[in-house]
Amino acid sequence: MSARARTFDVIVVGGGPAGSVMAWSLARQGADVLLLERARFPREKVCGDFVEPRGLRILERMGCLPALEETAPLPITHVAMFLRSECAYRGAIPFYGRRAGLPPHGYIIPRDVLDYSMLRCAAQAGATVRQESRVVSVACGQTGVQAQVQRGERLSTHRAQLVVGADGVHSVVARSAELLEDDPRYSAVSQRAYAEGLSQEDGEAAFFFDRELFPGYGWIFPMAGGRANLGVGILSETRDRHSISVPRLFSQFVDKARETDPRYSDLRLSGPPIGGIVKTYGGAGRNVFDRGLLIGDAGCFVDPMTGEGITPAMESALLGSAVLLEALEQGKFGAAFLSSYEESFRHYFGPAFGYVDLCASLMRNEHFGDAWLDAVARGCKLAEKDTDFGRIAGATFGGMELDPIGIAAQIWTKAVGVMAAEGAHSLFGLLSGDLGRLSSSVGQMADWHLSWWRSALSDPAWHASWASDVANKWLRLVVAAPGLAEDPRARGPLTN
Repeated sequence: MSARARTFDVIVVGGGPAGSVMAWSLARQGADVLLLERARFPREKVCGDFVEPRGLRILERMGCLPALEETAPLPITHVAMFLRSECAYRGAIPFYGRRAGLPPHGYIIPRDVLDYSMLRCAAQAGATVRQESRVVSVACGQTGVQAQVQRGERLSTHRAQLVVGADGVHSVVARSAELLEDDPRYSAVSQRAYAEGLSQEDGEAAFFFDRELFPGYGWIFPMAGGRANLGVGILSETRDRHSISVPRLFSQFVDKARETDPRYSDLRLSGPPIGGIVKTYGGAGRNVFDRGLLIGDAGCFVDPMTGEGITPAMESALLGSAVLLEALEQGKFGAAFLSSYEESFRHYFGPAFGYVDLCASLMRNEHFGDAWLDAVARGCKLAEKDTDFGRIAGATFGGMELDPIGIAAQIWTKAVGVMAAEGAHSLFGLLSGDLGRLSSSVGQMADWHLSWWRSALSDPAWHASWASDVANKWLRLVVAAPGLAEDPRARGPLTN
């Protein structure tokens, strides 16, 4: 019987990390899976290419990691934080190498290499893979799923019991299910290029925070042989409100990076920059429908602070595959039964992503840009002196175990200590006639208040909407926080 004639258990649309992990997980457990990918692999993909330790753990379980390590990727173990073109922190990544079962490093793996390797793993597990197969529509009914597929000029129909949307931010599956999210508050636009001439041999990833990049950042991720992945990302809402040209932003970033540190002075682009978009977890909706679910970028499984989506995509696939296998076993394909997927991913991602989504929402207000940069600068200084502070508070930006209560405790403890010290110094300065210390402490508080009023007066309607959004996210976090134990992402979905 031909592949086109038979009815599959599951059709997976999209062959990136989310789709490949889903197909691999289902096929290795006996499901009859068809994976449809519109491109021909290997192909280039806009991405920072950063696979952090949790992602490497999944790749190892899949059996992909040994072949990927044969390409000699540079282990990422250190980080540099640049604020306003000055280095504010440089050292080992404080939250790597602290949990058994997780590698003490990340890798920069170009997506043409990573995705092709993962697609092969899915095929080796037993999934039927069809490349250059563009899904143009998906219809779900009582008798099953029908996916119309175009290959060249030929149109065909594939059938299955279930369908998975792993087809990215413009997901055809999500659109067919009327679940496509398009909220500029929760999406970011980026431009990325590869470069040569990097004057460093160590695995130090660099992040750049400047006023013109707020809310967003620039990055330079080192690769073997003096190569690098470098780019910028900024919130879509900010780009739209202020008519920002992302290509111009990228060009300015590259020029400034060359002047910032000697190791970047000889960087030269090895190809034209390309742009992309990510949709973060703040915009994640129901993600389930009759006979299907959404994973990866299609379901908004992207870190709201860093924009990192490779590992969350794989994790969402593993969570979803468990639900689909149970659906196939019981013959229940309705949204009501599949809704356990939403419960699963909310429980898994909620503790960490709920907190960083609140932080990202606070940073949507560009009027607080300078105050935020000043606060990060002070945090970097503390992290250099206090490794526990760096490990716990720094987890907001890509940490392995994110504990909102622990972060709050660390920040408030340090803040109280600093305020107490500044208060004593300010009093001494006042008595001795030196008003510098007093004005510094008062000035920092005044900056936040002035930023608030500038925002409120410049656009009252937008400010009110933003403040309401932040308040709602804060209340949800306050309600959820007391019941939190460890971050489920540290344990990983493989043991769920």
